[in-house]
Amino acid sequence: MYINYLTLALVTAAAALALGAFYLLGTPAAGDSQPHRRSFAWAFGASGLLLLITGLHIVLTWPIPGGYNIVFGEPLAYFGTLLVVGAPALWLGERLGPLLLLGAFGGLTNLMLALAIARHGMTQNPALAAAMYGASGLGLLLAPAMDRSALARRAAGALLAASAALFALFGYVAYVRHPGLEWFGRWVPTETRSLR
Repeated sequence: MYINYLTLALVTAAAALALGAFYLLGTPAAGDSQPHRRSFAWAFGASGLLLLITGLHIVLTWPIPGGYNIVFGEPLAYFGTLLVVGAPALWLGERLGPLLLLGAFGGLTNLMLALAIARHGMTQNPALAAAMYGASGLGLLLAPAMDRSALARRAAGALLAASAALFALFGYVAYVRHPGLEWFGRWVPTETRSLR
């Protein structure tokens, strides 16, 4: 059975990015208390689990048209994994430096995906989609410097907030468009077309 849950993944990504921005902009690095970290750990873990599940399914089954499976599935799986692993680390008060470095490599990937989206004219609005990935990529590239620099922390938070707004825009517009017959309402994966 064909399932289109890209809307859920987009809105979850928006929520996780907004949560990250709120955490970075609302919590000075030195004053990060244990109860505060623990409250965020639950939320990061919940959003990470949804991203990991949807991302892995997209990567392994390719349920959406062509290259969109790469553009959406792989970052969802990657960052979902980091959030699921990072949530207990945040809860326990561990140093997040190595995870932040992995986040920076994912940020570089998002920048490459922004270029791919723009180059191949993907989505109904390639410029905004590229900006969505570009803002998150730049914010994540700053990740390893966040503990040492208040400026890097604020810049990363602002970039994640901008990306969250764009992901939310794409996700909620997709909720209006995707169910329509002219969009995904009649679309089925190539493998199942002969079964209809």
